[in-house]
Amino acid sequence: MSERRAFGCLFCITGKEQVVAEHLQRMCPDVRAVVARQEKHRTVNGKKLKVEEVFLPSYVFFEAPESIVPTAEFPREHVIRILALENGIWQLTGNDASFARWLFDYNGLLSFSKAYREGERIRIVSGPLKDMEGMIRRVDKRGRSGQVILEFNGRSVPVWLGFDLLDAAPAKTDHLNQMGDQDETSSP
Repeated sequence: MSERRAFGCLFCITGKEQVVAEHLQRMCPDVRAVVARQEKHRTVNGKKLKVEEVFLPSYVFFEAPESIVPTAEFPREHVIRILALENGIWQLTGNDASFARWLFDYNGLLSFSKAYREGERIRIVSGPLKDMEGMIRRVDKRGRSGQVILEFNGRSVPVWLGFDLLDAAPAKTDHLNQMGDQDETSSP
């Protein structure tokens, strides 16, 4: 029977997140590590491009056996500290663990959700925005993104998640997220 696994988080030097994640996975094969990244639309020379950016700088999330002792087993280069509770427990709990699990469901990369236009409404059919139904604060139809508030480590982090518009609506639409009632806002 395999050992139970838990989620944790490292706080590292900003800009070194990917190096830390790769080094951690190389040095500890039983550990998965991801950097919280997202795809965004960017216009360069009049052309829409998709780019990838870190949306929680300085954080590297990991999934490891519950019994691991990160302070003894993890590489320390570029790592400032392991996020831990006051009693030294590194395993994330509650909303923080749920957030990390959600992030790992997407391998750390929140790519574009799929949506279609239905009159004045935008309906999300799949992707990270679909998972956040009911938590979308604003929608930018021109910029093709929706703002959600992510909760992690006692902080509320507003994040704009992008969506791609599909040419046609899917056959079944009775349970899809409706975003037409949201205020249209300027691009993030």
